[in-house]
Amino acid sequence: MSVVVGMSGGVDSAVSALLLKELGEHVIGVTLHLSQYSACCDAGSTRRAKAQCEYLGISWHNVDVKDTFDCQVVQPFWQAVAGGVTPNPCVFCNEHVKWQGLLNVADELHADLVASGHYAGIVHSEDGDQICRGMDQAKDQSYFLYRLSAEQRRRAIFPLAGRVKSDVMALASRWFSPDLLASRESQDLCFVEGLVSEEVRRRLPCVPGDVVLTDGTVIGTHQGLASYTVGQRSGLGISAATRLYVVEKRHATNELVIGQRSACMRDVFEAIDLKWQHLPTGKSLHFSANVVARYRSKPVKGCIDRVSEDKVSVHLVDSLFAVTPGQAVVFYDSRCILGGGTIV
Repeated sequence: MSVVVGMSGGVDSAVSALLLKELGEHVIGVTLHLSQYSACCDAGSTRRAKAQCEYLGISWHNVDVKDTFDCQVVQPFWQAVAGGVTPNPCVFCNEHVKWQGLLNVADELHADLVASGHYAGIVHSEDGDQICRGMDQAKDQSYFLYRLSAEQRRRAIFPLAGRVKSDVMALASRWFSPDLLASRESQDLCFVEGLVSEEVRRRLPCVPGDVVLTDGTVIGTHQGLASYTVGQRSGLGISAATRLYVVEKRHATNELVIGQRSACMRDVFEAIDLKWQHLPTGKSLHFSANVVARYRSKPVKGCIDRVSEDKVSVHLVDSLFAVTPGQAVVFYDSRCILGGGTIV
């Protein structure tokens, strides 16, 4: 079979291409150029991806998706930040840019499947093709893939599903020379140069306001609500005897509410903009699931009630710290994704 592999110039995608070639697949390397400002596809990464493909003896294609990336990821990100939430751009990048971009190339080249270096897996069944957790729990990236469409999942393959990072690094060191391997991991906000808080202040109008405790006591001044996120502790500019965290951003009064860690714990919240991978679950009015409300956070058991066609209410058995509006929440049945949405 022919497989298009997303080549970032990093270790994981290079080893994914290697493993597929070792299996005898016809492998096609594709590098998506997201942005001239993106650390994920800078000149060095692109040169390395091309060199990796040449070393493996596979064809390489460099595809410009800058307009799509800007329209589907960058602009919505800043609009969401301006609206007061903390968005997760990676889930939308995977849905609209990376996987769809690779799928488009696969169709043009009449390739059968699309592969990436994500630490995740896929389970195919009559109830839906479900992304599942990879073997390496510390690196599991299934959380970022809950929004993939049915067609994207149907043709997805994850060569690293049964691998752990240490094994992948060992394979990379054995097969590739050091100049063909990236020296650092890719970053989440690849399109932001420097500190996010500085970029926020540069791009958005930041109106100072009161910093208040949960009881309403004014204890300082913030530099614009968009610069803060729920659960944040550093950079508050407040001296106190105990550690204080951002509890809430009150846009109606332009107040930043801070308090002790216990004030940031939540066991009930809602999510919208839902995407389902397990078809029966997508039609359920009530179900139980393991809930992940932040990347790499431990799953917490919870009950999910459908409020409307595109909204659910989540009730957790144990409270979670800093359940943040704008972030993704993903529902799992053991290892497989049932669906997910955006926290409100």
